[in-house]
Amino acid sequence: MSMKERVYVIYDGQCRFCIRSLKLFSAADIFKVFRFYDAHDEQSVAALFPELQGADFDNAMFVVTERREVYRGFFAFRRMIWSSPLLWPLIPVFYFPGATPVGTRLYAWVAKNRLKFGCQSDACTLPARLPKDPSSDHVDVVPH
Repeated sequence: MSMKERVYVIYDGQCRFCIRSLKLFSAADIFKVFRFYDAHDEQSVAALFPELQGADFDNAMFVVTERREVYRGFFAFRRMIWSSPLLWPLIPVFYFPGATPVGTRLYAWVAKNRLKFGCQSDACTLPARLPKDPSSDHVDVVPH
């Protein structure tokens, strides 16, 4: 994993809370490795990230690395912190014993309740699709 490896972040671009959260990551991106894509731009996302076909964008953001590794939700955030030295102080929090079960539950709760955190657009009320495996840190990748 290289600090300068591009990290593609696919998120709900109609969710104000999501945008505000990712702006913090963007501000900490001293190597300018993060590239952000609105999941609602379905054509672009499908063309650029075929490994995300069927992804549950209503429930989570996704990260795709240059090596085509895919991470979802809490694990996407955890992958992002490795890409910026300014975020490294968060590494112990994301890897502390018990962080994975707590982090995945907390992420799912925040995603489900994002309307309460400033997500006022209609997109935030779309029905959610069921995740393939909400406990997995790594999503299966389609080989190229």
